Amino acid sequence: MERNDDNNDVTKMTNENDQKEKESNNNKKINNHKKKFYIGIICFLVLITVMYFSVKRYENLVYPDITLCGEDVSKLNEHQLDKKINTLLDNINNNKIIVKVKDKEYEINVSEIIDKINKEKTKNEIINFGKNKFFFEQFGLIYLNVGRNYHFEIKINNNNLQTKIKEIYEETTISPIEPTLNINDDNVKIVKGKNGKSIDETELVNKVVDAINSDEIGKTNIIIEEQYKTIKPKINEKDLISVKDKISSATTYFGGTGYNRGLNIANAASKINGTLLMPGEEFSYEDKVSPVELYNGYYMAPVIVNGTHKNAPGGGVCQVCTTLYNAQLKAGILPTERHNHSKPISYVKKGLDATLATGSKNLRFKNPYDYPIYIRAYTVGGQITVEIWSNKSVLDNKKYTPVSFVKGSIANTYLYGYNSKGELIYKKFIDTSVYK
Repeated sequence: MERNDDNNDVTKMTNENDQKEKESNNNKKINNHKKKFYIGIICFLVLITVMYFSVKRYENLVYPDITLCGEDVSKLNEHQLDKKINTLLDNINNNKIIVKVKDKEYEINVSEIIDKINKEKTKNEIINFGKNKFFFEQFGLIYLNVGRNYHFEIKINNNNLQTKIKEIYEETTISPIEPTLNINDDNVKIVKGKNGKSIDETELVNKVVDAINSDEIGKTNIIIEEQYKTIKPKINEKDLISVKDKISSATTYFGGTGYNRGLNIANAASKINGTLLMPGEEFSYEDKVSPVELYNGYYMAPVIVNGTHKNAPGGGVCQVCTTLYNAQLKAGILPTERHNHSKPISYVKKGLDATLATGSKNLRFKNPYDYPIYIRAYTVGGQITVEIWSNKSVLDNKKYTPVSFVKGSIANTYLYGYNSKGELIYKKFIDTSVYK
């Protein structure tokens, strides 16, 4: 019995020792956790402190890895940034855009096409970048190399830019030569056209705008190389093959009306001679013969102004207009605009005349046919003749004749059309002319 009691005592002591050891180990673990926790708190506070002062350091500085037009402006204070911006602005205003077109060069001063550069806005955006964010975010922007490149807000003077580009366009453009006809008596010959060339005006404007907004504008002159593009004639030579018939002709006499007047008639005739009208295209007599001034080959000669005769440049151009009008009607073509003289004239019947008053009265008509029409005009032996050429099929075997019914100072004009048998198959009222 005594041995069992001893064993129990030993066991009891062992258990007590184990318990104490466990409690000791637990205390050690708790202490270790406490140490780690406190160390963590301290490290966190140290980190926050470091981050705070790191951010605070850039309170009045530009954040790292910031550029303006590709130029490094990071870590600059406001004064340094202002100085850097002024240098860039001076460079921009002093630089040029050089446009090269083959062997030609054209310079555009950047300062001439810029209205305004918003310096203050750009400066404020750079110096304040990230400053309104929580300091954790600010720390990330500073130390994670979040790069950012700024550009100036530049207001371009579009009128000046368009003017500069238009000058370059006009100096480099070679217009195409349209194919046409050369008619001599009954000999019809096609005169071949020729391609032209030009730069793309809109594309060049866009390139200049892109250059102004690029990083290079603050560093050096910018060179833009432009390539010529082919401009083909609008008229296809094949479309002219069908023009081979004289479909109408009209002649009026001017001999004995004065030497200068004869010169004016010949001059105006030369200006409408060779006119080619494609289907649907409109003819304007004023556009062809104007300006009716001495420097455009005209001479002083009698004209009708408000019912009275007086000398003025171009006296006689209305006779060419009238002759063309009659040739036009005989070709079955109605006018889109026509005006009679204020007083009757001697070379045609009332109602069959047409006058020109620059800016107010004109003779206009459209080509109504599916084939081109060609106007041939010439003077010989005191006569002016105007012929209209096309394809005879446009007449559809009709013969057109203008007819004027006159009663006193009033004339009503019609266009009649006859078939091959001489039968009237077409009648169209044109207009009423009133004379003084």
